[in-house]
Amino acid sequence: MLLGHPLETTFTSSVAMTRASNMAGLYLSEKGQLARVIQRIVRNSSTAEDLVHDSFVTLIGKEPDASIRDQVAYLTRIAQNLALDHRRREARMSSLEEAAIFDLADASPSPETVVADRDALVQTLKILAAMPERTQRAFQMHRLGEMTLAQIAVELSISTAHAGRLVMDGYRRIRDGLRAAGIE
Repeated sequence: MLLGHPLETTFTSSVAMTRASNMAGLYLSEKGQLARVIQRIVRNSSTAEDLVHDSFVTLIGKEPDASIRDQVAYLTRIAQNLALDHRRREARMSSLEEAAIFDLADASPSPETVVADRDALVQTLKILAAMPERTQRAFQMHRLGEMTLAQIAVELSISTAHAGRLVMDGYRRIRDGLRAAGIE
């Protein structure tokens, strides 16, 4: 066959017209039954109608396949799969909506928490101010500056192990000072 030959174009058009006619007939004969099948799964008539249309769009979008002997059964399977997928999506969405209820709760701290946090901060600043200068600097570089122990060691001209001991000493002093003040 030559591409673009008038007989080839006519044959291709004829096959397409026959397929379109078959699909239209299939739609008219099966849409009611499919709607009932889908309705039982999704329990919503307008969604069922949409999924019937989606089923036919899916079937039409597939290449014609000679191995499909029963197009009605194939179409029914497409419709059931779409309905089950829809139901799963709906279940996920409803669980997300239930989780969103918790987002409605006020996430801001209570006045008591604000006061307690301020007291803890004031106490921490006092403990930090009372630390030896090198311990204080090493702790601040690590905790606030997010520097590694190796970076702190270079900055303070000390060994990495010594920088680690200074940082740990800073953490220990703050922990012990907060505990002594009754703040945990």
